[in-house]
Amino acid sequence: MPDDSGKSPGVQLARVMLVVVTGVFVTVLIITTGDLEVFWPLYLVPIVIAALAFHVAGAILAAAVSTALLALLTAGVDFDPAVLPELIVGMVAFFVSGLVIGAQSQRSTRHGQLLEEASILDPLTGLFKAEYLNERLAEELRRSERYGLDCSIVLITVNDFEEFKTQFGHYKAEVLLEHLADILRVTVRSHDIIARYGHTAYCIVLPLTDASGAEAAAERIREAVAAAEFEGDVIEPVTHCTVTAAIATYPEDALRASELTDIVNQRLDETVSASETSAREGSGAPADASAQEGAEVPDDTSPAESTSEPEEHSADEGTTDQGDTH
Repeated sequence: MPDDSGKSPGVQLARVMLVVVTGVFVTVLIITTGDLEVFWPLYLVPIVIAALAFHVAGAILAAAVSTALLALLTAGVDFDPAVLPELIVGMVAFFVSGLVIGAQSQRSTRHGQLLEEASILDPLTGLFKAEYLNERLAEELRRSERYGLDCSIVLITVNDFEEFKTQFGHYKAEVLLEHLADILRVTVRSHDIIARYGHTAYCIVLPLTDASGAEAAAERIREAVAAAEFEGDVIEPVTHCTVTAAIATYPEDALRASELTDIVNQRLDETVSASETSAREGSGAPADASAQEGAEVPDDTSPAESTSEPEEHSADEGTTDQGDTH
């Protein structure tokens, strides 16, 4: 049976509810009208839906439940006994039809999965997949080794993506990822290799680029993303986001593709962690400062004394000024 783990629980629940509702509807229709001979073929509908949604297993389960309901209805509803052979043959035909439809649906689903796995493009962004980028990176490093050239990679990740998703929803979060892919396409060179390297990460291979060139490219990307406008919601139609970037260079940092990607991943993690720590310390600084100010209020000098001293000093100054005048 194909793996449906990629389907969200909400989609799976909707499929189950559709099968249940159609089966209940047919049953209630037969009970209320009492016309079993006319409406029993409608049990084919939940069987077909279950076969399309859950393949062979769904067809078997739906056919079994429909047969059980039909058997209960024959005991509680008046009908012509001469129709009983027709009911039996019909339910057997429905069961076989469900098996055929379920098997075909399972085959089509598996075929689609194989095509997606064979594709080198990410279905959401249209960028290359991580596996293809790793292959191209190894090729570029072999060429760089042969001709003594530099080669760099830039790894970026979206900051506060989960907060954005919580505020604006899953659909707008995917739109943001698509928009980021478009920004990367127009920001880097035409011969650079861009790939989606994780749920919120992108990786760019920069052939013929040293560390300073990679850092300049990363800065251009950061500035382009910060200046871009992203779709929000009704309350906040336009919003912004930022990215964190890290670089690694061949042969300065590593000689193998796997080592280079490990280094850039480690550097990105360290940069993100440092940014989060700095943000926490920055948000806690005003509270600490106010606490220190509050702690400095109790002192050996009373408020009255501290107020009287400036007044005496002011009087002395006034006397001195008058004496100087005279």
